[in-house]
Amino acid sequence: MKHTAPLHLPFSPDAALVLKRRQAPQLVPGHLQSIALEDTHTFGTLYSLDGDAMAAEADEFMLHESLVHIPALSHPDLRRALVLGGGDGASARELLKHPGLDSIIVAELDPGVVVTIRRLLPALPQDAFDNGRVDLRIGDAAHTLASAYQAGERFDVILFDLTEADDPACAHLHQPDFLQLCAASLAPRGIIHVQLGSPFYQAEKVASLYRRLESVFPKPQVSLIHVPLYGGPWLLACCSGNAQPEPDETTLVERMTARCIHGLRYYNPALHLASRALPNYIRDLLA
Repeated sequence: MKHTAPLHLPFSPDAALVLKRRQAPQLVPGHLQSIALEDTHTFGTLYSLDGDAMAAEADEFMLHESLVHIPALSHPDLRRALVLGGGDGASARELLKHPGLDSIIVAELDPGVVVTIRRLLPALPQDAFDNGRVDLRIGDAAHTLASAYQAGERFDVILFDLTEADDPACAHLHQPDFLQLCAASLAPRGIIHVQLGSPFYQAEKVASLYRRLESVFPKPQVSLIHVPLYGGPWLLACCSGNAQPEPDETTLVERMTARCIHGLRYYNPALHLASRALPNYIRDLLA
């Protein structure tokens, strides 16, 4: 058997996750970036964009359940959602578990991601793009949101399901002017959920993005989750136009029951509240 070189997925300039491949990667020329499908022992099938890991079968539920259900269950009456990025369909898949959602817009830059993941990694979208509540809009998410705002569309939840904040494809989606547009695009009680990144491997990036959020939103609420593919600890930030009290565990359980949400593998109401407790080194980083 021909030797297959290990897969190196960078966390930082001098650290990486090294995985044993089960076979050679499937390389797909995307419209705007290089897409690779990898078959690994630990993570199952995963995909990367321009060499950076995006999601894997084994642990993607940890990220997508947290990214979606923390803000969605914090909201009492969810109707409209916008996913920035999210071309793999996993965030849309989780949003569809909320029956009150009438509209889910997915603003994906690269149609190649949608086509490739639907064909080669269907466990992520689980046919989400075939659901009539999901509206896939291809193009720069900044243009998609600006057009939606001009058309009077407002959102109860806006999710940042994007590549890293300094990636050339989406760096402009993490700048103050775009964050201001997101804030203006929220319905009353609306929530924006942003991935800050790894507090260990990307400390400076995390702190910088948090400061930008603080300049636009009052008191972002940070959650600490665990995503092995991303190196372990991973930070998310909920932001809204007005500081709102966190629902208690009883309220979160009642909302899950009313919405018939069950069978989740990571998220639960106790973990939702516990994720707000941060280690001192992260408190210091964000101070």
